[in-house]
Amino acid sequence: MREALAIITVLAGCAEHGSSTGAPGDGTRPPPTCPVGDATKIKFTQDQGCGNDGGVEFCIPDNDAVLRTQLTAISSTITCAAGGGRAGCLRVPGLLLCSYPTVFPAQCTSDHGAMTDTVWGDMCEISNLPQITEIVPTILE
Repeated sequence: MREALAIITVLAGCAEHGSSTGAPGDGTRPPPTCPVGDATKIKFTQDQGCGNDGGVEFCIPDNDAVLRTQLTAISSTITCAAGGGRAGCLRVPGLLLCSYPTVFPAQCTSDHGAMTDTVWGDMCEISNLPQITEIVPTILE
């Protein structure tokens, strides 16, 4: 009986310890999720979302005016132009490189830190668009 009670106590302690969501930035935050969209398309976490050289990138078809309007509705800071970038938009003909800036304090909680909840929500909305295959951080090379 004592052994069973000891095992239950240990298991209960482990379950309680494992259920902690922790504070942002303390390394115990749960994996990123999106209330809408597909978080697997986002190639960084919210906590590391601003750990780049000033933005994140993705590719879109160059002839999709409706998509451009949808992106502007998500954030007026998104810009799209010809180019490859880290997103590799030149690998397939007919794509534009789009950028979403990540600067402190407008989009980030600190320099090279976490994205604000609002900006993370924008990433999720962008990932919900079927034309977007991935969103990647920019890295100065």
